[in-house]
Amino acid sequence: MLSRMADGAEELRETHHVGANTREWMVGMSACPALATYHIRLAGISEAKHGFEFVRVKPGISQILACLGGIGEVLVGDAWAPCREGEAYITPAGMLHAYHAVPGSDWRVCWVTFEEGVDHPPVIVTATPVLARCDPRPLHDAINGLYRESVGPSELAHLNHWVELIQLQVSRLVKPFHTDERLWRLWEAIDADLDHHWTLSELSERAQLSGEHLRRLCQKHLGRSPLEHVTFLRMRRAATLLASTPRKVEAIAASVGYENAFAFSTAFKRWMKLSPSAYRGLNRGEGG
Repeated sequence: MLSRMADGAEELRETHHVGANTREWMVGMSACPALATYHIRLAGISEAKHGFEFVRVKPGISQILACLGGIGEVLVGDAWAPCREGEAYITPAGMLHAYHAVPGSDWRVCWVTFEEGVDHPPVIVTATPVLARCDPRPLHDAINGLYRESVGPSELAHLNHWVELIQLQVSRLVKPFHTDERLWRLWEAIDADLDHHWTLSELSERAQLSGEHLRRLCQKHLGRSPLEHVTFLRMRRAATLLASTPRKVEAIAASVGYENAFAFSTAFKRWMKLSPSAYRGLNRGEGG
């Protein structure tokens, strides 16, 4: 059983209990492969009742759990703390964390769990679990939209958009806990101007960093070089346009910084493992 002693963290045992009266709505990678793009294992909404309790002693996942209403308890340091509406429990991989619903209170939460591994930068970089103020409603709405799409029309283009919205809301929640904001400010600016022919010197100047320092930061936080990440942003935008608009490949290529469709198609196939036309057909239900 879960110990609720404030000084009893060492007594906690691995526990995964949803509880008989809790209702949950969730989406995983099998229903929505696009989640894997952002290393999301599961996204869900829980109306938690007493009996809902989780302890992860040395988890391979990180998690954001945001409270929409009611009160639960979360382990922060060696003490239990109330988690109320407008608060998020943010937990890194590898660190003990625990949470549970309390008797007499319906605890409404939305949550996202992430696969963490050596092949990509961590999504959550806090050293220990933290409880932070937040507006949970946008994240809830994005998860709810993804769930409804997954059990309804389940069109890939729509699923992809909902997943991207979830990732954007997660990024906003964890932003204060990132140790270096310069990269995120840089990529926000680049993403708004993808048709520009960016060079490493221009990226460095925009970030106010030397080229070598920018390269090291990108490898540490993104696992790729600065110019490789520009290509990633271009391919992500192109994939969205291919799946959701009737624009010609030539027009999409120009909008993401390619002078001709051939160079764009070659780069797209290298990153996405499909040609632009095949990707468009698959994401519109035209594939085999």
